[in-house]
Amino acid sequence: MIMSSDANNVMKKLLQRISNHVLNLNEFNDIEKIDIFFAFSSKHKTAMCDWVYGMKIKTDLDNSKRNLKIRDLQQAIKKRTDHMFQQIVCCTDVIFE
Repeated sequence: MIMSSDANNVMKKLLQRISNHVLNLNEFNDIEKIDIFFAFSSKHKTAMCDWVYGMKIKTDLDNSKRNLKIRDLQQAIKKRTDHMFQQIVCCTDVIFE
């Protein structure tokens, strides 16, 4: 499978939709906003991920609670993409606003 910039943009949009859906769950009501700022893959699979992505998160949580919440958020996104597309995604960059 050859990945193009078009495919990367499609996956970025899909990950944005999935993350917006996850934010509607009560579990993540203390996260205000998520922006997926990149998603890409390669024709050569590396490590354990089909896709890698980065997200910018807006939240007022303190560091100790924030780290646990973001881990749970990443797992929720990963679970949904695996179920929907049979693609494994890995978040490699997290930026906080």
